[in-house]
Amino acid sequence: MLQTFTGDKPQHLKLVESTPVSATSRIPFAIVQCRSACEMRLPARSLDLRAGDIVLLRASQGADLLPLAGTPLDVRVFQIAMAKDSDFGPNEQIASMLATAEDAHIVFRRIDHRLCDGYCDQLKRLEETAPTDAVLNYEKSTLAHLLLTELSRAKFNAMMIIESAFPEEAVRYAPRTHQAAVILNYMTTNLAKVTLASAATHFGYEPNYFSRLTRQLYHRSFTEQLRFIRMHQARKLLELTTQNVADIALAVGYKNPANFDRHFKRAFGQSPTAYRRSVKPQ
Repeated sequence: MLQTFTGDKPQHLKLVESTPVSATSRIPFAIVQCRSACEMRLPARSLDLRAGDIVLLRASQGADLLPLAGTPLDVRVFQIAMAKDSDFGPNEQIASMLATAEDAHIVFRRIDHRLCDGYCDQLKRLEETAPTDAVLNYEKSTLAHLLLTELSRAKFNAMMIIESAFPEEAVRYAPRTHQAAVILNYMTTNLAKVTLASAATHFGYEPNYFSRLTRQLYHRSFTEQLRFIRMHQARKLLELTTQNVADIALAVGYKNPANFDRHFKRAFGQSPTAYRRSVKPQ
């Protein structure tokens, strides 16, 4: 199912369930492609979106899309039937959206989004093809899988974990994919102050057990995973904001700018200042 939203007036996006392609599949969320900057209002928060952003969305009450001043809406929304156990790439948050039923969203903000745009353009062509048959549904599902795989690429040039909303209750008894998504989201939203001890306490675990759990979930130590998130979040802030480097270092949890510079250079091969200059030439 394809919905297109254009024009100068606010519009309401309602996610509609459709017939699954098999007994083991369903529509777990919508793929929202922003071709213009806009605001998305959800019941609990608002998201400022840029042209090129892609949102994976499950919202039982829908969402409102609002154009920005002087910028008409241009948003495409795809709902494609996909298997719950789809294998598409190493992203725990997408896996959790497929495996659970709670309202949630993930925003992918990207600088180089040519491949994602290409997949969305082809999905649009397939959605407009009539009549629809089993082969066409298979092709749409395959393209959606490819798009999710592209979004899951950890080394793509933007942060793959930016905003999400996953409930934290009963994490101890949740599937591993859901545990990974919730813990990852907590780390991301508390970058400035999170520690192994504080995260373990937040989720009700003993620190040594929580350390072993995070290694099982992410195949990295807690410290390595936290640094991975901090570096990619810092890179996103360097690309998308005008904050100075010292403020960005502080925002992602570094009180010592020299340590931040060293870790950033080790991760990306150049200093934060040089990286910003390369993506935002004067």
